Amino acid sequence: MFEPLRTTSRLAPLFACLWACGATPAPAPQTASPDASAKLEQASQAHAELAKKLAAAPHDLLSLCQTRGGDCLISVAERREELVSKHYLTACREPDAEKQSPCIARELEQRGLRAELAAFYETENWCSNRLLECIATSANDAEQAATRERTRTRHEKIEATPEGATAARAPEFAKEKLDFIRAILPPKGQAECAPTTDAACEKAIKGPTTEYETELARAPAAYDAKRALSLYVALQQAQAECSAPERRCLLAQMAQNGGTPDTDKLLKQNLDIIAQQQKLRVVVDPDAAEQCTTAGVSQYSSRIVSTYQAYAAEPGTFLLQKLQKTFISMHQAQLWCLMPLAKAAKR
Repeated sequence: MFEPLRTTSRLAPLFACLWACGATPAPAPQTASPDASAKLEQASQAHAELAKKLAAAPHDLLSLCQTRGGDCLISVAERREELVSKHYLTACREPDAEKQSPCIARELEQRGLRAELAAFYETENWCSNRLLECIATSANDAEQAATRERTRTRHEKIEATPEGATAARAPEFAKEKLDFIRAILPPKGQAECAPTTDAACEKAIKGPTTEYETELARAPAAYDAKRALSLYVALQQAQAECSAPERRCLLAQMAQNGGTPDTDKLLKQNLDIIAQQQKLRVVVDPDAAEQCTTAGVSQYSSRIVSTYQAYAAEPGTFLLQKLQKTFISMHQAQLWCLMPLAKAAKR
């Protein structure tokens, strides 16, 4: 019922600059056959119509069907990852499906891979039809409507608690740390570790999601609010941990690209400061926190990028230490900026 949290690192512009050093050039476009063009036109038209229907569907019903009958979403996510790997769509390595799918479609179109694009649309269309069938069935069920309302109200109450609000940020904060580790590796090290896919996370949280939603949907006499809160915290933690294999891979690559016990200590120091920032950002106004983050990036980005470029060209311990120390200076400056804001927010 509840979609996994999609996040974008607050250092995305800086990381994008670093990742660009290892981008793979796109191959020359291919000439499409008339049959492929006709098939694509039909699939594209159906794709647009189905997208409109899903956008117009009640959000709670769509969320319900994505959770309970959305196994097709895993198939679609796997198909996206297959296309990204097969055609080296580096620009489309994005965990947010709403951004990744249009990126894949655009890249395939530019390369003239119309048959591939038509097949991709057909896969998404098949899943959209399944979701729409589920929505139509659920909309006519009064009992399910009552359960949905009960579930929605309980979920909102859980998210409003201090424990729930903190837990809700766990996946976002875990991704920020993961993005940092990936960004400081040279391109060849990054290429060895595939980003965590939507499909992998969906599988990892399927059990905790079902358990949490089952508790939320219980009849009033059987509902346990404390248990529901603990299940919600566990669910958010499971989502935060779904990228653990990617993190282990990246850390192993660090050791092969100049990493030493000393650079490991610097990495830990960076991650500790990031964690301190994250705790403060829970209570600080988001716009004010963003200003602190942006100020730090503006102050240190040129030094970080120049050091990273030198390190990426010839990975070694000295340059990795220098890069880590510059990041520490940036993260510390951002933390100092957040501290007085957090104190004021707690008064």
